[in-house]
Amino acid sequence: MPLAIAAVLLLQSGSADSSALRHANGLVPPAVTALRVDRPPSLDGRLDDPAWTLAPASTGLLQTDPDEGNAVSESTEVRIIYDADALYVGVRLFDAQPHSIVSRLGRRDANTHSDEFRLLLDSYHDHRTAFEFIVNPAGVKKDVLRGGDGKLSDNSWDPVWEAATSIDSLGWIVELRIPFSQLRFSPAREQVWGVRFTRWIERKNELALFPFVGKKESGLASRFAHLVALQDIAVPKRLELLPYTLARGRYDQPKRAGNPFDDGNTYYGGAGLDLKYGVSSNFTLDATINPDFGQVELDPAYVNLTAFEQFLDEHRPFFVEGTQIFDFGGNGGGVNKFKSTPLFYYSRRIGREPQGEPTSSGDFKDVPTSTTILGAAKLSGRTADGWSVGVLDAFTARERATVADMTSGGRYGDEVEPPTNYFVGRLKRDFAGGNTNIGFLTTAVHRRLDTPALDFLPTTAYAGGVDFLHRWHNNTYTIAASLGASYIGGDTLAIKEAQRSSNRYFQRPDAASFRYDPHRTSLAGLTGDVYLNRVAGVWNWGVAGSTTTPGFEVNDFGFQERVDRISAAASVGRRWTRPGKRFRQGYAYLTVGPSWNYDGDAIQRAVGTFGYAQLRNFWSLDWSATYSAAVTDDRLTRGGPLAAKPAGWQASGDVYTDDRKRVSEYGFASYASDAAGGWSLNLIPQLTIRPSQAVSLSFTPGYFTGRAAAQYVSRVPDATAAATLGVRYVFAELRQQSFYVTWRLNATFSPVLSFQLYAQPFTFTGHYTGFKELRAPRTFSFNRYGQDNGSSVTPDDPAVCGGAAPGTCSGIDPDGGAGPAAKFALYNPDFRTRSFRTNAVLRWEYRPGSTLFLVWTHSRSGYFPYDASFDLGRDLGPELFRDRPTNVLLVKVNYWLSL
Repeated sequence: MPLAIAAVLLLQSGSADSSALRHANGLVPPAVTALRVDRPPSLDGRLDDPAWTLAPASTGLLQTDPDEGNAVSESTEVRIIYDADALYVGVRLFDAQPHSIVSRLGRRDANTHSDEFRLLLDSYHDHRTAFEFIVNPAGVKKDVLRGGDGKLSDNSWDPVWEAATSIDSLGWIVELRIPFSQLRFSPAREQVWGVRFTRWIERKNELALFPFVGKKESGLASRFAHLVALQDIAVPKRLELLPYTLARGRYDQPKRAGNPFDDGNTYYGGAGLDLKYGVSSNFTLDATINPDFGQVELDPAYVNLTAFEQFLDEHRPFFVEGTQIFDFGGNGGGVNKFKSTPLFYYSRRIGREPQGEPTSSGDFKDVPTSTTILGAAKLSGRTADGWSVGVLDAFTARERATVADMTSGGRYGDEVEPPTNYFVGRLKRDFAGGNTNIGFLTTAVHRRLDTPALDFLPTTAYAGGVDFLHRWHNNTYTIAASLGASYIGGDTLAIKEAQRSSNRYFQRPDAASFRYDPHRTSLAGLTGDVYLNRVAGVWNWGVAGSTTTPGFEVNDFGFQERVDRISAAASVGRRWTRPGKRFRQGYAYLTVGPSWNYDGDAIQRAVGTFGYAQLRNFWSLDWSATYSAAVTDDRLTRGGPLAAKPAGWQASGDVYTDDRKRVSEYGFASYASDAAGGWSLNLIPQLTIRPSQAVSLSFTPGYFTGRAAAQYVSRVPDATAAATLGVRYVFAELRQQSFYVTWRLNATFSPVLSFQLYAQPFTFTGHYTGFKELRAPRTFSFNRYGQDNGSSVTPDDPAVCGGAAPGTCSGIDPDGGAGPAAKFALYNPDFRTRSFRTNAVLRWEYRPGSTLFLVWTHSRSGYFPYDASFDLGRDLGPELFRDRPTNVLLVKVNYWLSL
């Protein structure tokens, strides 16, 4: 059984000096007084303990929606008391129509579309961080860790706290108990925290808060009231243990005959321990022994026909929780964003699917689907002098594939992934009450390469950078900037791979600013961006610039789609926040975004608009439209000469109905077209039904279809192809169609017992026609085979197709035999694929912090080459269930102990 140990150290300190009593804008915020008590109240949702009558009440909540600036329509009183161990919050939420209070059940952290009370605490008092505690009238809890003054959020944060609620003739009541052990604060004798109260009234779509912040203003924790009179809070000596055990069975039926690696079923049992130890209020140590990284959400089904990697979200709790500190850069809260901005830290690289292939020959092979994580550690938090600190280190094991040769009876172990260490470190310093910050980031990847077959991987990969943010004039204006660098080193084979990757295509024959060097053993580059924005007020605007040099590379630990880019962006928009005759609120923006490569070729010239509007009936609309002028395309030939990209346009829109209703609808549609005749259509309707207070069901079909005028197929070296520099670049018209249906069922039996079901059948077809080759560089002109230049197409040509199955190969003669060009084989790339995935989870929090999971996962898929027929009745009907299924059953139990 592998052993992994992970640690998290949270550091925080600070003092409640006099400067903390003012916001950075110089205004004195309102104060909320907490009362210390010797005897804590009983949490029963009744507010009848004597302590509540002694505590002063905070009122004065004001609406942001629907009537901005008006008093909350239903009176609200909030009281805060505390003892040596915890903070207690008592709330009386009056309601003139208590029978109309919306109280729905849901699993923890779910959006239940109910009335809610939300408490936000800035116990750091850094004006940047907030701990949010949310509860609805049914007692369903939600907790969110917010950073960056509201720009970042972490829904995976799950502290152990308690809530009790009740509904009576006056409205509803909330009682909260938040242990100090779940918060981070200074060791000062007298403390000042930030605090905000928020009330959501579902039937009225009403949001009210204290203190009030208008919709034209920006900032979250920097706008909080002050929670005062907190004194003599002892440093909590926290020791929390969370042991777990699990059992998992995998069933693949029917068993593949003759395959020695396919037993039809496998079983696994394991146990581990998570530990949290609070050395002081400044330091918290989190450790895990034998972490369970296997229980993750399913990735959505997709087909990727581009040259770029598919980005997938992280679902593993260890790599999701508390990783906001590693976020680097940002746009300062404006609307300008660059798609090409690299991501320095992409946690799915850790434990990734092995990158090598078995080198031994044999009849069957058993290749691991992921890399074993031997150990991982996190260190994050805040030092006494204002530095935020984050460190993560992980080590993954050597992975081997097993190859079986049934003729000789031999078995061979081939290394497919080397032992690898991943490291990321982050430092960030706040100034001027959180309105200015500067940060530093560094990442490192070290691989121990002992096998020549893996020399295509870099042995070392380093990246680092500095980022900056400043806000001024009451958070109205922002400027943000970042500068980063990267370096990779290794065998010449690894650097060849990096140079030839789709991110840069150093082999492009007509490039002027870089060249392909097969003898290189390293590659380095730079990236940077800067944003200037107005983010508050009626009119907002922004200007930005970004660049990434051709040698920049972070894909060993980060994520990037392309480099070799210089981009600019500008935007201007207006916001409406007061209800009118037709609309309650909305905004509209205009944008412009040109880009060039480092040779100075224009690769993007786009002008667009987007906006949002909420109607008087609480329906909402989103829209966007973009026109892109004709430009140079340095990616179409995938390492060949430049081509052209025809002008095109794209438009999309969303419609949301009033989600307070038992039945609500959503619709999305987009259409794109270009001057070469390419087009695409995407339709996604959604129906959500809430038949009871405890059950919700959503049904989301999606249909995509389109025609690409020039889809890359292959490259054929041919010295006679002088017009395209000795290579024929083969393309085709591609007709794509896909359809899926996503079902989600949520059934909640109590705030601590819930069941979720997810199911998605999916099918996709790709049909290639009109094969052709690029006629000349810097154009979007093609010679169609069988029509242009005397070329000919011979189906099943024995001269080049060999023993290919009938109908799967054609012989292409680019000049029809009249010239010197040689024939080549063109295989039919048509295909269709289908899959069905479902996941069911029963979650029971049988005591605070302790959970039982029962999980069932089912998947099956089929791939059919040479066949592009699109038949929903076949691929989503009974025939789908002829594909080989995989079923996984898992039981996991953990038990939380606080000592």
